[in-house]
Amino acid sequence: MKRRTYLATAGVLTLGGCMGFGETDGDGGDDPDNASSSDDGTDDTGSDETGSDDTGSDDTSDEPTEDPLEAETFDDFESLSQWRVISGSASAYPDYSVTGSQSVLLEADEPESQVRMVRELEDPIDCTDLMPGLAIAAHSATNIGIQLYDEDRDKAVYRQRVHGMSIRHVNFGLEYFEGEPDLSAVTEIHISIWTGDGVAEAWIDDLTFVSSPETAVMLHFDGAYESHYEDALPLLEEYDYPATAFVPTARLREEASHEGSRLTYDQVEALADAGWTIGSYAAHGNALTSLEGGRTPESEIEGGYEWLEDQGYDGSAYLAYPSGSFNDDVIDAAADRHEVAFMSGYTGHGAVTNPTLCPRLVQPDASDVEHTLDMATGLGGVVTIAFGDVADHFDHVEAILSQIQALEEDGSISVITPADLAGEYVL
Repeated sequence: MKRRTYLATAGVLTLGGCMGFGETDGDGGDDPDNASSSDDGTDDTGSDETGSDDTGSDDTSDEPTEDPLEAETFDDFESLSQWRVISGSASAYPDYSVTGSQSVLLEADEPESQVRMVRELEDPIDCTDLMPGLAIAAHSATNIGIQLYDEDRDKAVYRQRVHGMSIRHVNFGLEYFEGEPDLSAVTEIHISIWTGDGVAEAWIDDLTFVSSPETAVMLHFDGAYESHYEDALPLLEEYDYPATAFVPTARLREEASHEGSRLTYDQVEALADAGWTIGSYAAHGNALTSLEGGRTPESEIEGGYEWLEDQGYDGSAYLAYPSGSFNDDVIDAAADRHEVAFMSGYTGHGAVTNPTLCPRLVQPDASDVEHTLDMATGLGGVVTIAFGDVADHFDHVEAILSQIQALEEDGSISVITPADLAGEYVL
């Protein structure tokens, strides 16, 4: 698939508005995930307006723009008349949104079922260098999928998993292709949610396309384990790659003679001297959604941030959520102190719409990374890989670095730092 510049191919961009890429023709489409394709679930708000605004553009130049990272609202869901529901239900939800006057409430008909809505496009849209995203709200852990289909029913699948939170933008990662989708001519968009054993329910808003930058990889090491100094550091030096250590600052040891397997202060300093970014894993590295003993997300995040600031580590701007868990209180506390915060989720994302929810592939094996990098090198995006204690996983780390080196040497990827992400990839 040939990559092209977003602004040169889209041609209808006006940031913050709806793109007039085409209307549904009303014909039914197949549900590829075996959801019910009955028309009985169709939702219509009663409005005949499409909510689209074709702004047009005379700029057909193939020259790249100075700033290729852009975001564009495709559908603000002010009208649902262009969407057809094929599983569960979808209804307008007034006065709760990130843009416009309403969001869409998606609800399953029964436990362990999926909600799916479809928009069929009369005129295909070019998503060659674009990745979709949504604003999401949910009461519990929820999986959200966006599928882009071409006319042959081949598709690209983008996903993300969120925990309970109010509505806010989420960065989606490319998970897989089915067939060989022609993303220069997308004819159909599906949005789906599911929650496993629970009853699926979520609010969505602001279907947005963001530009997909050239493929970049970040390497993270969580928890400040001694293996990061003894095993990972020599290996990273051999490959000459930058890395980030996210440290639970209150669990660091003063000296190597002290009991435990965490890094010492001197070892953290040695990592920094070797070019590693030293970021925060909060004060104690416990899941910030289930704290005990009077600890709060604010106190844990503040404690980690202040220690890094006091020690002069410029990585104080970056946080990884311990255990990957978050909720509104955690996100808000992180945003008060940090430029970027990382969660667990589907990585391989495009330009960052929400820097407090940057997804990472956590403790993967080499095959997981191979698949993720294969997807990313096809369409671009940022892949973040996070490891815990590597003492028992050294072979996996080495195999992953070998994969990255091979792709870097043929010019397919670059290896970046959190500072690079904050400075170059956040919208």
